[in-house]
Amino acid sequence: MKQYKEKFLWRNIFYSNFTIVVISILLFFVISGLYKLYIKYELTQVDLIAVNKDKLDEQKKLNIIQDKLDAINTESGKEKYIRETYSLKKQGEGVIIIYDTPSSTYIIPKSSTFWDSVKSFLKNLW
Repeated sequence: MKQYKEKFLWRNIFYSNFTIVVISILLFFVISGLYKLYIKYELTQVDLIAVNKDKLDEQKKLNIIQDKLDAINTESGKEKYIRETYSLKKQGEGVIIIYDTPSSTYIIPKSSTFWDSVKSFLKNLW
């Protein structure tokens, strides 16, 4: 009889309303935690795809720069790079320099008028 009462007591405790509510709340928290973990997993997968794409783009840029560096390391490539970068010429060569005004930093000086000189004088005076 004692064993039957203990079994009955545990059965009453397990099937009581309080126990069912507590187990339901715990189950809700476990399921919501798993759902949040799944959302983070999906975001991580999207980030991984973006990072791999950026990695490939940077690898392509690195390959292009490495090709340019390999070309510069040759004697003719070094001369070509110096000529393009610094606008140098060899002795005896004639060079024509053409300025593209929108992209050039060269500014053509303007002759100042009388009114401009008066304005600058008044600015300096005050």
